[in-house]
Amino acid sequence: MTSREGYDAYTLYLGIKLHFYSNEYDFVKYNGKVKADIKSFLKRKDKYHFGKLFRTYKHELQDFYIANLSQKDLWAGDLLSDECAKVYKEWKKNNQKLTYLFETEVSDLLRKKNIQKVLEVKNGQHPILLKEFMAKKVSLETICIMDEIIEFTKDWDRLISERIIYPGIHVKINKYKSFVEFNRVKYKSKLIDLCE
Repeated sequence: MTSREGYDAYTLYLGIKLHFYSNEYDFVKYNGKVKADIKSFLKRKDKYHFGKLFRTYKHELQDFYIANLSQKDLWAGDLLSDECAKVYKEWKKNNQKLTYLFETEVSDLLRKKNIQKVLEVKNGQHPILLKEFMAKKVSLETICIMDEIIEFTKDWDRLISERIIYPGIHVKINKYKSFVEFNRVKYKSKLIDLCE
């Protein structure tokens, strides 16, 4: 491992971690740039973990970090676990079949209720879509795509009275949206078709 490879893996890790766990930092806006220097990196006890992460994931490292750090805050040693490899494999699978995943999850949601009912906040309570997301019946990707198209989280933020669980989910959705790549026109058309 060269020091540079480990350092690059470290700065990328810092950028993705800051994106998900800091209110001020936006990975896309700042193009992944973080305040770090190679001298302080070389003094870190976990520098070899970053070298190993770089060698293991190379060009997929950013996606690997996004898959895992969007789920929970992890340090470098944790990221080398089998569990994190499994999370990444599942994340890749979801992204490869994103259209199918979206269509399936939305049609399951709309099988018994219309889109207004699925998104409706009644008496400050969680809407059906949010409950389905928390029950892991709707993926983070699907809820992000739907929000990009409909922009319902702005209303949810105002109308949901619960202030313990939802605010964290709201931040997670808004932070993760930066990394969901999809054709807005195509997915909006799909959503309209599924709603009819």
